[in-house]
Amino acid sequence: MKKIALFGAGGFGREVASIIEVLNSISPVYELVGFLDDGAGFSTEVKINGYPFLGKREWILEHKDDVHCVCTIGNSKIRRQIQRELTEQGVKFETIIAFGSYIGPYTKLGDGCVLYGGITVSVNCQIGDGVLLNQQVNIGHDVTIGDFSTIMPMTGISGNCHIGSEVNIGGHAFIIPGKKVGDGATIAAGSIVFANVKAGTTVLGNPAKRMRELE
Repeated sequence: MKKIALFGAGGFGREVASIIEVLNSISPVYELVGFLDDGAGFSTEVKINGYPFLGKREWILEHKDDVHCVCTIGNSKIRRQIQRELTEQGVKFETIIAFGSYIGPYTKLGDGCVLYGGITVSVNCQIGDGVLLNQQVNIGHDVTIGDFSTIMPMTGISGNCHIGSEVNIGGHAFIIPGKKVGDGATIAAGSIVFANVKAGTTVLGNPAKRMRELE
């Protein structure tokens, strides 16, 4: 079995640990060796949902030859920083796909992604590194999602859309076909996107409109 360490010992990390447990209950794939975190408040003397806290990033650098990593930090910018820094130092990142998700043919997934259960990703899509797709996300054909974007539950992205890097899309949002969402943009939960979204902006509502006071 492939050894996995989760970088991020918060709620996201515990959820990914449970995804791995379900995968292993069906067919043993991964050996989850424990959690890493650079933050304060963790001790190697405690366990997190039954798994050891291994320490900070120095641990994975010492074990990079035989342990893969998943960055389980929800913040897109921090996730990008950690994964890119560790990748440059030779750490390998694993993509985790929960049981019950569908990935269409000719679709490519980057390194270090996490796909929760009930997801549908259609044909000929390009999903970048470190992307988080939460429960029951539905992605149409020929969609591109840039590195380290985060898509929350029950979101729909129609065919031929282009989602930039480090985009955050709240739950139950919907994007109509062919639209572009620029790098670093935020789409608030429940929004319906009928027009392109500029990089770095926040949109909210139905139809979604820019909300400068939220940026």
